[in-house]
Amino acid sequence: MQGQRTHPASAFVRVWIWIAAGVVAFGRDVVEGGGDRSLLSILWIGLALVGAAALLGVVFGYLSWSFTRYFIDGREIRLESGVLTRKSRRAPYERIQSVDIAEPFAARIFRLCELRIELAGGDDSRLSLQYLRHADADRLRHLLLQRAYESGSHAVAAPAAATGEPGAPVPSPHLDLSPPILVVRPVRLVVATVVSTEFLAPAAFMLVLVVVGMVFPGVVIVGVLPFLFWIGQVIMSRVIAQWDFTLRRGATGLHVTRGLLSRVSQTIPYDRVQAVVVHQAALWRPLRLQRADVTVAGASRETDSASSSTDTLVPVARPDEIRMVLGELFADVDPAVVPRARAPRRSWLFAPVGWRFRSAGCDAHAFVADRGWVMHRTDVVPHAKTQSVAITQGPWQRRRGLANLAVHTPDGPVEAQALSLASSDVRGLAEAQLAHARAAREVRGEA
Repeated sequence: MQGQRTHPASAFVRVWIWIAAGVVAFGRDVVEGGGDRSLLSILWIGLALVGAAALLGVVFGYLSWSFTRYFIDGREIRLESGVLTRKSRRAPYERIQSVDIAEPFAARIFRLCELRIELAGGDDSRLSLQYLRHADADRLRHLLLQRAYESGSHAVAAPAAATGEPGAPVPSPHLDLSPPILVVRPVRLVVATVVSTEFLAPAAFMLVLVVVGMVFPGVVIVGVLPFLFWIGQVIMSRVIAQWDFTLRRGATGLHVTRGLLSRVSQTIPYDRVQAVVVHQAALWRPLRLQRADVTVAGASRETDSASSSTDTLVPVARPDEIRMVLGELFADVDPAVVPRARAPRRSWLFAPVGWRFRSAGCDAHAFVADRGWVMHRTDVVPHAKTQSVAITQGPWQRRRGLANLAVHTPDGPVEAQALSLASSDVRGLAEAQLAHARAAREVRGEA
C-alpha cells in the first residue's frame, strides 16, 4: 500500500535550526580569530557560514520529508520515517486517547500545523505528523477520532456531567465547534503573572543585585543573567504559552486553544482526567484569582516550545469559573462544600505558620486536601480515581498525636496529602475514603 506524504513545505520548517547553528559557528569564529580580519572579510565569512547552514538544512529537510510517509488502513495509522535507519511507528485506533493540532511558530510562517496523536501508554506515546495544511489536519483528525470511536476507544466516552451517565457513548466525535465556556483575556494573564511568586522572587533578587552592583559593578553582569532567564521562563510558560486561552465543551473532552507564538489546539479527554489541583498565590487572594492544573492518565511527558504547560487546566480565573470547569469534568464535585478536618494547634511545630491552612475531608463524591500559605493549594480527587490510600506517622508526630494521609493518583501535578492532622481524624478519613472509592468503582463497573 502506498503511503501519503506530509506537505512539501515541511522540508523548510526546521531550516531555522541550521541557520541558528551557522550563526553560533560564525560567532565562535569571530571570537577566536576575528581581530586579525577586516570587517568585509568577517561579513563574507558570516554570510558563507549562514548560507551553507541554510543549504544543509534544506537538503536534510528534503531528505527527511521524502523518506517519511504515513499509512491509514482499517486497523491503525502507521508512520514510517528515517533516511539511513528506517523507523516505523504504529497507532491502533483502539489505543488513541486524543488527537490534537499544534501550530509551532516556524510552521505558522508556512501556514502549516502539526497533528499530534496521543496513545495510551504514558511516556513516548505520541505520534506526530509534521506538517500538514489546516484543512488536511482537520480532516485527518476527524477521521482518526471517528475510527477510534468505532473501535471502542475510551477517548470518546463522555462524562456524567455531559450525558448523565458515567462513560456513556456519544453519537460521533466530531471536531468541536461549540461556543467557548471560558476565555482568559491576556490582561488577566499578565496581571496574574506579575503578582505571582514565580515572577516576584527573581525580580526581587535582581533588585538586590542592582543595589549591590553600585558598589561591585561586576556582580550585576554575572548575577543578573540567571534571574533574567528565570523571568523569561515564567513569561513564556504563564503568558506566551497561555495567550488567548479558550476552553470549549466537546463530545470527547474539554477542547483548549492557546498560545501566542505557537498555537496549540488540544483536547483533555473526560475519562482520562484523574484529579485536579487548584493553586492560589498569596497576592492573588485580594484579586480572587486561582489556577487549576490537572493530572491526565497516560499523558505523554514530551515537552517542546509548542506544548509547554500541558498540565494546565485553567491558567487563571475566578473561583466560580474554576468550580464551573470542575463541574464539566466531574459531576457533583464541589470542593467548597466538602467538610474538612483541620490541623490542630499542636501541629504548629511542623509548620509554624502553614498549620492554619492545612485541612482535609471527603464527601460522597471526592476527597479534598488543603495546604500552603504563600502558595495555597487544594487537591481534589474523585473517589473513582483513587488508586490507594496511605497513612504515615513520624516519631515526633506520634508523640503529639498527629499523622499524615496520602491519597495516591497517577503521576502528575496533583499530590493529595493531609499533613499533620489529628491521628483520629486521619484514621477516620482513610476508612471513609477507602469505602467511598470501593463503592465508586463498583458503580462505575456496573455502568
